[in-house]
Amino acid sequence: MLKTYQKELTEMNRLFNIGKENPPISKNMPPKAGSIAWARSIMGRISKPIKKFKTKADQLMTATFKDVAFNYVRLAKELDQGYEKIIFDKWRTDNTDEAIKLLKNNILKQEKKDGNTIYTVQFDPQLKVIIREAKFLERIGKNIPQTIINIAL
Repeated sequence: MLKTYQKELTEMNRLFNIGKENPPISKNMPPKAGSIAWARSIMGRISKPIKKFKTKADQLMTATFKDVAFNYVRLAKELDQGYEKIIFDKWRTDNTDEAIKLLKNNILKQEKKDGNTIYTVQFDPQLKVIIREAKFLERIGKNIPQTIINIAL
């Protein structure tokens, strides 16, 4: 059983290394939140079996179990502290500054056409992406900056 789980860990590690630069994201997910959700799905696949093994830890204390546990911890840290944290921290710093800059633009644009004044809305599409990212990231428990929360509201 441990050898099979070791193979699964190796496969999940391979999938992570292949997809971490361009992860498979579902259509309705924004890019950063989708990347984090993808990493969490891998984490979910590797954590369920190890939780069951921990209940039988006294029976499984072998060299094989220690190797498996070490590989699990290494991959879990890489997914959580390495990948997910880096993506979220970069998103938070980049988008807080970007959102403030985009909000300084005028929302209405005035144009003269055939002697008439026409007003059009200039809502930057990047703000929509920031708002969607914030909603998804908040759902998965991330601490969204107050500036972005105010924009989303």
